[in-house]
Amino acid sequence: MQQIKKSDFHRFYLDHIDRVYRFVFFRVGHNKQVAEDLTSEIFMKALKAYEKYDPKVSKNAWITTIARNHLANWYRDSKQHDDIDEIAFKLEGSNLETDMEEKSDADVLHKALAKLKPKERHLIELKHLQGYRFKEIGELLGKSAGAARVECHRAMEKLKKIMVKPT
Repeated sequence: MQQIKKSDFHRFYLDHIDRVYRFVFFRVGHNKQVAEDLTSEIFMKALKAYEKYDPKVSKNAWITTIARNHLANWYRDSKQHDDIDEIAFKLEGSNLETDMEEKSDADVLHKALAKLKPKERHLIELKHLQGYRFKEIGELLGKSAGAARVECHRAMEKLKKIMVKPT
């Protein structure tokens, strides 16, 4: 194994901290303190494993995988189950059109996202909340950039249909 330089990991940290924090923040119910703690733990895991990092893999995909696994463990260990799939179940049968008049745009978007399949939500989050490029999304999903682009487009079209209020 090659010895890693502190400056290499520091650069990696600076390049990815915002994206990882946003990834975590949206998944812990916008709880800033929990998101900060978990993000710190994720980067500690990444530091320990950094010398094993395979340069053939996107660094974004690598750190996102660590974050996703860490969050799954945190949910399991802390019995935190208010994830987006459970929210979707709770919202099943709600009247989105009425909600659009009574709630903020963010609430409407959240409810509309909850009506998508988990895979579709994940694609939209990767592209539009976390800012991944189609090439990186493809790497995360084991698909080509073109396939990732098509799937993201389809998910966005479905979201738009959900959000359109019939006249």
